[in-house]
Amino acid sequence: MTDTKTKLAGKFMALQSNDLFQESLEGIGAGAMAGMGMLGTGIPIEQVALQTASAMGFGVGIGLLGKNIGARIGKALHPQALKNQDGVLATLGRTGGQKTLVSGAAETMRYGKGQIKQELRTQTTKELLNEALQSPQNFASKYGVDPETFKQYHKAVGVSGQVRAGLETLENLSPEQRQQLGSSAKELMNQGFNQVENLINVHAAARMDANLAKMALSQKGKTFPGTNMDIGESFEHLLKDPTAITGEHVGRLAGRFIGDEIGVATGVGVGGMLAGAMGIKTDKDKEIEKLKNQLSYGY
Repeated sequence: MTDTKTKLAGKFMALQSNDLFQESLEGIGAGAMAGMGMLGTGIPIEQVALQTASAMGFGVGIGLLGKNIGARIGKALHPQALKNQDGVLATLGRTGGQKTLVSGAAETMRYGKGQIKQELRTQTTKELLNEALQSPQNFASKYGVDPETFKQYHKAVGVSGQVRAGLETLENLSPEQRQQLGSSAKELMNQGFNQVENLINVHAAARMDANLAKMALSQKGKTFPGTNMDIGESFEHLLKDPTAITGEHVGRLAGRFIGDEIGVATGVGVGGMLAGAMGIKTDKDKEIEKLKNQLSYGY
């Protein structure tokens, strides 16, 4: 019994990565909520059932269509990376603007890891700079890096993570961002810069990736219960830098919600029309018909 439950849970977990299944859950959920809102309003249960089913169907279909159209419009309007990758819009796009919410959760985790690494770099840089200023000779012998070189390049290391992430999404960058990237890339080629960057990474952020890499290696080939999803590969995904959020992600996010809302509203309306065509009447309709009959008898 436990194995069966584990397998079912695993299959459900695997389906979360399927775009159609994810949209089906969203559309069905929104349609069900609309149906629950009609209960106790005097609408016949048959009509509620018909309108709910219609809302679910249209919610799935138009929701999926809206998400795809929103992504295309967003990409056409703003194909470049958003200038503020830490802002509310980018955060929402990172979470809800991916093809599935599972992908959004994974992207958010990678972004969170990057933020932690950046904080570690900043803190380590301050500590090393303090050592370089207070004891230059000891600094050189201890770390093998000239203190003057460290003082020259430590600020540039602070933005190197952003530069490297930009290299992976160069096609999404604006001309201004590309120009900035070009000048920063020259710094990356400088031997002194590399020495300083390596020193900071060794004493800070690299430890996090090293631990993740060890976990990925140790779990390689092992799968989540009930699925064929490799645990080691999941850790490997966390080693990647987060994807730059573009207008495509924001458009997909908007299309996801607008499509669901329009789909559910359309479905409820179509369901109501079908109910009328099938002769399903509300209590109010029956009362009005009764009054009409009474009036006609009176004459």
